[in-house]
Amino acid sequence: MHELSETTIRKSFVNCSKGEAKRLNLPTLREVKWEDQIFLSWLDHKSPLKGCLVVEHEGEVQAVLLQKAKAQSKAAQMCQFCMTLHPGSGISMYTAARPGESGRRGNTIGTYLCANLACTDYVLGKKKPVGIRQMEETLTLEEKIERTKSNALGFIARLKGES
Repeated sequence: MHELSETTIRKSFVNCSKGEAKRLNLPTLREVKWEDQIFLSWLDHKSPLKGCLVVEHEGEVQAVLLQKAKAQSKAAQMCQFCMTLHPGSGISMYTAARPGESGRRGNTIGTYLCANLACTDYVLGKKKPVGIRQMEETLTLEEKIERTKSNALGFIARLKGES
Protein backbone atom coordinates (compact mmCIF):
# COMPACT_ATOMS: atom_id res chain seq x y z
CA MET A 1 0.00 0.00 0.00
CA HIS A 2 1.22 3.50 -0.78
CA GLU A 3 1.62 6.06 1.97
CA LEU A 4 -1.58 8.05 2.40
CA SER A 5 -2.06 11.48 3.91
CA GLU A 6 -4.62 12.34 6.56
CA THR A 7 -6.44 14.50 4.00
CA THR A 8 -6.61 11.67 1.45
CA ILE A 9 -7.95 9.25 4.05
CA ARG A 10 -10.58 11.64 5.37
CA LYS A 11 -11.79 12.49 1.84
CA SER A 12 -12.06 8.82 0.87
CA PHE A 13 -14.87 7.77 3.25
CA VAL A 14 -17.83 6.52 1.23
CA ASN A 15 -20.36 6.11 4.04
CA CYS A 16 -20.14 9.08 6.35
CA SER A 17 -20.41 12.84 6.12
CA LYS A 18 -17.38 15.09 5.64
CA GLY A 19 -17.91 16.36 9.19
CA GLU A 20 -17.99 12.85 10.64
CA ALA A 21 -14.88 11.89 8.66
CA LYS A 22 -13.13 15.00 9.97
CA ARG A 23 -13.90 14.04 13.58
CA LEU A 24 -12.64 10.45 13.31
CA ASN A 25 -9.54 9.56 15.29
CA LEU A 26 -6.90 8.29 12.88
CA PRO A 27 -3.88 6.22 13.84
CA THR A 28 -0.49 7.91 13.93
CA LEU A 29 0.21 7.74 10.21
CA ARG A 30 3.95 8.32 10.49
CA GLU A 31 4.16 5.06 12.48
CA VAL A 32 2.37 2.98 9.84
CA LYS A 33 4.61 0.61 7.88
CA TRP A 34 2.84 1.28 4.60
CA GLU A 35 4.76 -1.30 2.58
CA ASP A 36 3.43 -4.01 4.96
CA GLN A 37 -0.25 -3.02 4.68
CA ILE A 38 -2.80 -4.93 2.61
CA PHE A 39 -5.21 -2.23 3.70
CA LEU A 40 -5.24 0.18 6.61
CA SER A 41 -7.69 -0.66 9.38
CA TRP A 42 -7.99 0.41 12.99
CA LEU A 43 -10.28 0.76 15.98
CA ASP A 44 -10.88 4.28 17.24
CA HIS A 45 -8.90 4.55 20.49
CA LYS A 46 -11.50 6.96 21.94
CA SER A 47 -14.55 5.03 20.73
CA PRO A 48 -13.58 1.33 20.54
CA LEU A 49 -16.84 0.28 18.88
CA LYS A 50 -15.92 2.39 15.82
CA GLY A 51 -13.53 1.00 13.29
CA CYS A 52 -12.23 2.14 9.93
CA LEU A 53 -11.10 0.39 6.77
CA VAL A 54 -9.09 2.12 4.04
CA VAL A 55 -8.37 0.22 0.82
CA GLU A 56 -6.25 1.41 -2.08
CA HIS A 57 -6.82 -0.19 -5.48
CA GLU A 58 -5.55 0.98 -8.85
CA GLY A 59 -4.86 4.47 -7.52
CA GLU A 60 -8.30 4.87 -5.93
CA VAL A 61 -8.64 5.09 -2.16
CA GLN A 62 -11.92 4.10 -0.50
CA ALA A 63 -12.60 4.18 3.21
CA VAL A 64 -15.48 2.83 5.26
CA LEU A 65 -16.63 3.65 8.78
CA LEU A 66 -17.50 0.45 10.64
CA GLN A 67 -19.55 -0.13 13.77
CA LYS A 68 -18.52 -3.04 15.98
CA ALA A 69 -21.27 -5.06 17.68
CA LYS A 70 -21.12 -5.17 21.47
CA ALA A 71 -22.01 -8.86 21.71
CA GLN A 72 -19.54 -11.51 20.65
CA SER A 73 -20.07 -15.14 19.73
CA LYS A 74 -18.80 -17.91 21.95
CA ALA A 75 -18.10 -20.23 18.99
CA ALA A 76 -15.01 -20.16 16.81
CA GLN A 77 -15.55 -18.19 13.61
CA MET A 78 -13.67 -17.05 10.52
CA CYS A 79 -12.87 -13.50 9.46
CA GLN A 80 -14.54 -12.83 6.12
CA PHE A 81 -11.62 -10.70 4.87
CA CYS A 82 -8.48 -12.63 5.82
CA MET A 83 -10.08 -16.05 6.45
CA THR A 84 -8.35 -16.39 9.83
CA LEU A 85 -10.06 -18.66 12.36
CA HIS A 86 -10.52 -17.13 15.82
CA PRO A 87 -12.11 -18.20 19.06
CA GLY A 88 -15.43 -16.39 19.55
CA SER A 89 -13.80 -13.44 21.30
CA GLY A 90 -11.52 -12.85 18.33
CA ILE A 91 -14.33 -12.20 15.83
CA SER A 92 -16.88 -9.40 15.85
CA MET A 93 -19.80 -8.46 13.66
CA TYR A 94 -19.08 -5.14 11.98
CA THR A 95 -21.75 -3.15 10.21
CA ALA A 96 -21.39 -0.23 7.85
CA ALA A 97 -24.06 2.29 6.94
CA ARG A 98 -24.82 2.40 3.24
CA PRO A 99 -23.80 5.63 1.48
CA GLY A 100 -26.26 8.44 0.91
CA GLU A 101 -29.96 8.51 1.68
CA SER A 102 -30.13 4.75 2.17
CA GLY A 103 -27.63 4.93 5.03
CA ARG A 104 -29.37 7.94 6.58
CA ARG A 105 -32.52 5.79 6.71
CA GLY A 106 -30.57 3.18 8.69
CA ASN A 107 -29.70 0.67 5.99
CA THR A 108 -26.48 -1.21 6.69
CA ILE A 109 -24.57 -4.29 5.67
CA GLY A 110 -22.46 -6.39 7.99
CA THR A 111 -19.76 -9.00 8.06
CA TYR A 112 -17.67 -10.91 10.57
CA LEU A 113 -14.11 -9.59 10.90
CA CYS A 114 -11.12 -9.93 13.19
CA ALA A 115 -12.25 -8.11 16.34
CA ASN A 116 -9.03 -6.05 16.40
CA LEU A 117 -9.17 -5.37 12.61
CA ALA A 118 -5.60 -6.70 12.33
CA CYS A 119 -6.23 -8.80 9.20
CA THR A 120 -2.95 -7.70 7.61
CA ASP A 121 -0.96 -8.92 10.62
CA TYR A 122 -2.69 -12.31 10.58
CA VAL A 123 -2.15 -12.81 6.84
CA LEU A 124 1.54 -11.84 7.11
CA GLY A 125 2.04 -14.10 10.14
CA LYS A 126 2.86 -11.23 12.52
CA LYS A 127 -0.04 -12.29 14.78
CA LYS A 128 -1.64 -15.63 15.48
CA PRO A 129 -4.99 -16.23 17.18
CA VAL A 130 -4.57 -17.81 20.61
CA GLY A 131 -6.00 -21.24 21.23
CA ILE A 132 -7.13 -22.16 17.73
CA ARG A 133 -5.40 -24.03 14.96
CA GLN A 134 -5.60 -22.61 11.45
CA MET A 135 -6.66 -24.60 8.42
CA GLU A 136 -3.88 -25.71 6.10
CA GLU A 137 -3.97 -23.77 2.84
CA THR A 138 -2.15 -24.30 -0.43
CA LEU A 139 -2.26 -20.61 -1.39
CA THR A 140 0.98 -18.65 -1.57
CA LEU A 141 1.40 -15.58 0.61
CA GLU A 142 0.81 -13.38 -2.44
CA GLU A 143 -2.45 -15.20 -3.17
CA LYS A 144 -3.58 -14.80 0.46
CA ILE A 145 -2.79 -11.09 0.29
CA GLU A 146 -4.76 -10.74 -2.96
CA ARG A 147 -7.71 -12.71 -1.53
CA THR A 148 -7.81 -10.52 1.58
CA LYS A 149 -7.73 -7.31 -0.44
CA SER A 150 -10.32 -8.67 -2.86
CA ASN A 151 -12.64 -9.58 0.02
CA ALA A 152 -12.34 -6.06 1.47
CA LEU A 153 -12.98 -4.49 -1.95
CA GLY A 154 -15.98 -6.79 -2.41
CA PHE A 155 -17.42 -5.62 0.91
CA ILE A 156 -17.07 -1.99 -0.19
CA ALA A 157 -18.68 -2.78 -3.56
CA ARG A 158 -21.64 -4.47 -1.83
CA LEU A 159 -21.92 -1.53 0.55
CA LYS A 160 -22.12 0.86 -2.40
CA GLY A 161 -24.57 -1.42 -4.23
CA GLU A 162 -22.12 -2.22 -7.02
CA SER A 163 -22.36 -6.01 -6.87
